[in-house]
Amino acid sequence: MSVPADLCIVSGRVFDGRLRTAHTAVAVRADRIIAVGDDAAVLGHRGPGTRVIDARGSAILPGFVDAHAHAVFAGVERLSLDLTPAGSVDETLALIARAAAELDRAGAGDAWLVGGGWAHELLPHPTRQMLDAIVPDRPVALSDAGHHTLWANSRALEIAGIDRDTPQPANGHVYHDEHGDPTGYLNEGGVELLAPFIPAATVAEMTDGLLEAQRFLWSLGVTGWHEAILGEFNGKADCTPAYLAAVADGSLRSRVSGALWIPAGTTVADVPALVERFERRRAENEAAGLPSSTCKAMVDGVPQGETAALLDPYCSHPHSGELHIDAETMRELAIRLDARGFALHLHVMGDRGTRVALDAIEAARQANGPGQRHHLAHLSMIAPDDAQRFGPLGVTANIQGLWATTDPSMIAVVGEERSARSYPFRAIVESGADIAMGSDWPVSLADPWQAIHVAVNRAHPLGPGAGLPPLDPSQALTLAEALAAYTSGSASLVLGVAGRVRVGERADLVVATEDPFEIPADQLFRVGTAVSVVAGEVVHERPAA
Repeated sequence: MSVPADLCIVSGRVFDGRLRTAHTAVAVRADRIIAVGDDAAVLGHRGPGTRVIDARGSAILPGFVDAHAHAVFAGVERLSLDLTPAGSVDETLALIARAAAELDRAGAGDAWLVGGGWAHELLPHPTRQMLDAIVPDRPVALSDAGHHTLWANSRALEIAGIDRDTPQPANGHVYHDEHGDPTGYLNEGGVELLAPFIPAATVAEMTDGLLEAQRFLWSLGVTGWHEAILGEFNGKADCTPAYLAAVADGSLRSRVSGALWIPAGTTVADVPALVERFERRRAENEAAGLPSSTCKAMVDGVPQGETAALLDPYCSHPHSGELHIDAETMRELAIRLDARGFALHLHVMGDRGTRVALDAIEAARQANGPGQRHHLAHLSMIAPDDAQRFGPLGVTANIQGLWATTDPSMIAVVGEERSARSYPFRAIVESGADIAMGSDWPVSLADPWQAIHVAVNRAHPLGPGAGLPPLDPSQALTLAEALAAYTSGSASLVLGVAGRVRVGERADLVVATEDPFEIPADQLFRVGTAVSVVAGEVVHERPAA
């Protein structure tokens, strides 16, 4: 032995990013893996200063990589008014009242009270009057957990000029009560009417949010991620400066990449200038250490808000939703961006939205030949024939596994038959497609283990749909497939690295609280992260029980 290891993890079982191996230990020197093998072989690299971590029979695996997250604003939300812990309406209102009182004590004048994370399960249609009763004098605007809806008080609506005469926006709604007045509940395009009046977070606030997000993600075993929007969106500031600041001072230690934002409503005429602008931004970002060769667009909305684009109408009305970017523009974007070396990262949730996205990528393949690794995220609804197109087109499914449960809110808008066909993971895999996994945090939980549980079981004992039958178990992933999707699958897609536990790779590692392969599949939700390692340094350790 020439140079001793800095870290040895022993007495575990290595999942290498694709397969569960017979290896039990890993040795790390600086930021690289220098040995993978049995305990005796790895401890042969031990020196006087080597730290040894006993995995106690649990899994050792690559760090999770979240292929679709909004980390900066999730972190900002965690540092401001975070409503996700509330378990009741009263708890939600109490958190809001407490935050307003803190602003009052701080002498914040008429500053906006912002935050988010309220649950539709608790508040199907919250009203401005509920907010007015506890915060009457300062404007309030709170995002739902899905971040496609705003709940505003009367003062916020007044500032934005939203009243009974405000025309309904494209691709969204301003809801009204029986008297014709706005209720304070706005979704999709309705959010965009209010968002410009909400003060944007400063670069300092976003940087603090980014570092809070990094700390929190480490606690879950997430050692890298893909920021799903770089650009101004729904009144939120472009978070790119926060990333560049954290890269420059070394405080961002996880590997990350980002997607340049294609605004809703982009037209064919806008495409040439957009592509040129994106080429400049990519060059600037990558020179500063922020890879951004991916472009993000929302092709449609969400089924639960009846804004996803469907092939057939919703159950509740004769409409089938609208595209945020029309099919002709989507095709032109795909062809031109693919030709310039950009990968598309497309939000699609309705079956028509998915078809439009696949058609656009097919046009790019025909025009340019095999090219970039385009990926479609969310994939709530897919026509069976379209599920078979992923593999032949070389399209990666960027799935949010946590969502693949029987969902009463989905059934209510699209019916039982269409809902039962949602999230067809197995069909996509059998088409020959690659899969990656992400959370869409803060839209949903960032914990990879919970998403893996659902991807394998198609149900969750504690989450939405608890107690209901699983969502078409024939579409489940195996445990190895789900783990691979959240580690090497995501790492190769959004970071361009292998994401494997093997000699020479960067030491981004996770030690689980137990070995998921040794417990019943319906108990996967109980697995957690005991230790996280980023570039060879232990950044998180769960306190001993």
